[in-house]
Formats: sequence, structure tokens, C-alpha cells
Amino acid sequence: MPATAAKIVQISTEPSWGTSTAPATATIKVHGITDATLKIVSVVEPISQVGWFGPGPVAQEQAHSGEATWDLVMTYEESPRILNGFFTAIGASTTTTAPYNYPYTAPITSTQVVRTYGIEYGTSGLPYKALGSVAKHFNITGEAGGFWNGRVDWIAKQIVVTSQLTTGLDDRTVRPVRVADTRLYISAFSTGTIGATGDIVSDTLISFDFDMETNRHLKQFAGAITPADWGDGKFEGTLKFIAEFNSNAKALVDELLGSTGAAVSRQIRLEASQGTSSEYKEFNIDFAGIKTEGELLYGDRDGNMTVEFTFMGRYSTGLGNWLAMNVQNGSSSTT
Repeated sequence: MPATAAKIVQISTEPSWGTSTAPATATIKVHGITDATLKIVSVVEPISQVGWFGPGPVAQEQAHSGEATWDLVMTYEESPRILNGFFTAIGASTTTTAPYNYPYTAPITSTQVVRTYGIEYGTSGLPYKALGSVAKHFNITGEAGGFWNGRVDWIAKQIVVTSQLTTGLDDRTVRPVRVADTRLYISAFSTGTIGATGDIVSDTLISFDFDMETNRHLKQFAGAITPADWGDGKFEGTLKFIAEFNSNAKALVDELLGSTGAAVSRQIRLEASQGTSSEYKEFNIDFAGIKTEGELLYGDRDGNMTVEFTFMGRYSTGLGNWLAMNVQNGSSSTT
């Protein structure tokens, strides 16, 4: 049998949700994936009937759908394809010359038109396809000395057998997002200029954990085994980070303990970048939030004291949202 290391993941944009024939083949081989799982979600009920002192002969499948998970190292080149599944999809860059720009914001008062995918999984001779794959949950973590590591959870209309994986898709050059290239900014909650030079927090960030749940779901109706549609839910998000317990971190702790009892809200930017001029690449997470948990003080990292902060997403008039992301890379299109 093929080794698990032989698994590949390939995607195609669906013209309409869950279509099996258009496009019939994948168009992009996804790079940076470290593991991928595919699960058939099948509801089968055997009928417990009279006249039998054990399982009877009557049973039937009632519902069928799919779930999938990607674990990956975030790259500047593949990130827009992932973000297109969570936010308003961007087909072409908002700039006409490199570096090309892909800005995203979370939905606020209305839903967004996102991209759904047909996703091929497997190896030669053992291929399957998840039709109607909808991005549901997103997590990015990073620790000093490592990469930005992502996890994407998908829900899918159905899993189908495909005759073979699409062949001939390009192996492209991608650049991993490194924590070594990451800067932390903490800005006032109401300011419209997040990430100002004076807001950079140097020699402080040790690790971070960004988590976003869309609460999207499949819709099952009478008349079909597979879901007929999918629905949006209310987005939720948190940002946690562990910092060196220095004067910068102490200022946030002291504000929480202040006599006014005011809640501590901030706009936080995690910004990673590489290169210059047309080779410049960037990934920003702009997060507006309120500090929701007490701090664990005097943690230890190699003999140095640390402190952990947890912020829950909160709408900011300065940002005009609670979450925005921006990617710049050398590709003018996400297709």
C-alpha cells in the first residue's frame, strides 16, 4: 500500500456549490500541507424490530456528508487561496504590479461570497474527492524559532470516488511564513492607524495562537441523502500570545489591575514579511479584542519570566471590524 507521505491535496474552484463535473479536474496542487485527513460522515441506522433477540436485517443510510482537515505551514503564496474560503473571495490582486495585494475583512452586518472547493485527496490508485468543501474553522500558531503553522477544518457536501488524481499540476515555489520575520504591534483600541511605528513591541513576543470559528454548517432537507445547502453562522475569534514579562507586558497587566476597573481593549497586529521591492511578501493579522482572562504571571521560559494574554474579538471603530488580514506575494491571481 502507498505510504502516508505520498498523500497529496489538490483543489478546484466550484462554479456552484457541490458540483461534481465542473470543473472535473483539480487546477492547483496545494503546497505546505504537513497532514491532511478526510472523513466520510455517514448516518446509518439499523432498525431494532420485534421478533429478533439481536440485530435485525433492516437498515438504511439516512445522511451522507464529509469533513476534512489540513495541517500546514502557512506560506505567502497559498494563504490567499485559504482565505478565499473564509472571506469575500479575491480572484485577482488589488494591485497591478508586484508585490500583489490581497486584503480580507471579516463579515460584520452581512454574509460574504466565499469560495468553495472540490478537493482531491489521496495517492495514485486511491483517490477521493470532497465536493462542496466549505471552510469552517481556522487556526494559526507560531513560536519563536519556528513557522506560522495553520489548521483548516472543512465541511463538505459529499465524498465521492474519482478515477484518478489530476496529473501535471505544477510544483510551485512557495515561501513559508517565519516567526523570525514576525513583529508584534499593540495599538490603542479606537485608533484608525493600527501598526504605527511607535506601537511596535520589540523583543517581547514568544508565541501566539489565533483561532477563528465561523460556525458554518450543512443544511439537510427532505428529499436527499446529501445536504442541499450550507449556512453561515456568527464568527468568533480569540488571539492569545505569550510574552516576555518586561515593561511592555507589565503595562497591560497594570492597566487590568487599575483602580478604574476598565476593560482592557487593544488592536493587535501580527506582521510577517520577507524580501524587498517586487519580491516583497507580507502576511498581516489585524485583531481588535478585549482581554477576557486573567494573566498567568511569572511563567518560565529558559529561566526568563513570561506572561500570557488572551483577547476575544471585539468590534473596533478604528479598524471598522474586529478582524482583517492582508497578504502580499508575487502572484497576480489566486486561480
